[in-house]
Amino acid sequence: MHRHYSMAQKLPAAVLSICLLLGLVSWALLHSYANDISQQTIQEKGDITINQLMELVRTPLFNNDTISIQVALQNVTKDDLIISASVYGVDNQLIAQSKNTPADKTVVNNFSRDIMLQDTQAGKILLTVNSQAIQARQNAAVTGWLVLWLLFTAACTYGCHVFAEQLSRRIRLLINRLPGNSETFGDEIAALELRLQPLLSRRTDEGLADTDYYCSLITATIKNRQRLDSQLNRQNLTLLFEKIDYCTLRTLELYGGQRIEGSEGAIHFYIRSTQLSKQHLLVCLMAVYSLQQLLERLSKALGIDLEIAWTVCSKALPSAPLFQYHEGLDELKQQAMVMATQLQEGTIGMHSLEFDIDQLSSIARFLPFDDHFFVLQGFPEGRQLLLEKQIQHLVGICL
Repeated sequence: MHRHYSMAQKLPAAVLSICLLLGLVSWALLHSYANDISQQTIQEKGDITINQLMELVRTPLFNNDTISIQVALQNVTKDDLIISASVYGVDNQLIAQSKNTPADKTVVNNFSRDIMLQDTQAGKILLTVNSQAIQARQNAAVTGWLVLWLLFTAACTYGCHVFAEQLSRRIRLLINRLPGNSETFGDEIAALELRLQPLLSRRTDEGLADTDYYCSLITATIKNRQRLDSQLNRQNLTLLFEKIDYCTLRTLELYGGQRIEGSEGAIHFYIRSTQLSKQHLLVCLMAVYSLQQLLERLSKALGIDLEIAWTVCSKALPSAPLFQYHEGLDELKQQAMVMATQLQEGTIGMHSLEFDIDQLSSIARFLPFDDHFFVLQGFPEGRQLLLEKQIQHLVGICL
């Protein structure tokens, strides 16, 4: 049986693994680089010191001045990195030597150089350098980096653990609120996908395809738009349209509508569902009636005549490809603009190919206007009372 780990365990483990991998690779590169620098430093230290020492002892060696040679060697060994310095004659006999006492098991490097005088070997210098001390300096830098890397890894892992715990808890709370079997498999994401899958599956209703929406476009056509432009100054006109936009926004929030790009003198928004039903048309009619009454009260409050014709056009639209969906909305816009020219201000007209006037009588009262084109007369008494309450709610918010 496989054991399933939660996100609170997986995410910190992934972060820790990445940090460890990066740390090991970085340590290998840094360690190699530090060794190269150490060897280069040791070589440079030995070459520079032995060259300087050779210049100092060449003349005393020629003059058999052992005191001067000893003084030069002692000055060199004052450097803690130099363990010993010796001068030998041509016959390999020790002439002078100066030593420091090294620690046990000290790693050293030996350097030797012939002392030449007029192309003739006059002696030899032997120099012992404490390479362990030089390597320790480089290793200290590597050790410091390792400490910082450990602190960084611990901080990242702990921070990820806290974040993953919070995220896991929130997802589990969401999962518990969703319908479905309490038994879950895998981590929280897999469990969430399992719970959401039935909710995201599309349904087919009354002949609509799986990828179709039944969309109703509501259009408010301001028939006296040009007259308003001439009667109102720019400030008042801007204030009027800001009020109209705000009223429209609040109404759409109440009925679940979506505003789309309008045209000259017209406001467009739509309400869509996954099924073709009279209930959907009723919601659209209630939304357009509520907004109509709200704007009429706004018109009276501002002392500005708003002559608006209202139309509701419906059609089944495919959700994919996207351009076909927008083409369908454009067709509904054109249809609404043609219908608006036939209506008087304050009138709500609805075009429906799916239902006739008798079938629509169960949701509202209509008068026939044209082929599949009806004019709203009113709602049943109970629904009218509900609408009045909703309109009063909108008035309290917007006006």
